[in-house]
Amino acid sequence: MKRVTIYDVAKEAGVSLATVSRVINGSNVVKAPTKERVEAAVEKLGYKPNAIAQGLALQKSTSIGLVVPEASFTYTGQVINGLIDVAKIYNYNIMLHTITAGIT
Repeated sequence: MKRVTIYDVAKEAGVSLATVSRVINGSNVVKAPTKERVEAAVEKLGYKPNAIAQGLALQKSTSIGLVVPEASFTYTGQVINGLIDVAKIYNYNIMLHTITAGIT
């Protein structure tokens, strides 16, 4: 299945790429009816912004890397779940990687 892009959303809503970008990024310069069309297209197509592309465009990252040893995973599981919950609130992505004990 092909990943839905901002181009697909623009075509579906009948607007420019810039307008879709403005709506996605929360700009207030888009008129309400246009914003509603874009939001409807996003919902209909299931568009999910690419976090890496957004980071490049905005010159900031919304990704957090977390490396934990396998042995402590049960101990830190609740902490990790808490981090994930807070990250979701602020639209951050957690990249979790476990390492095997003894590997440096």
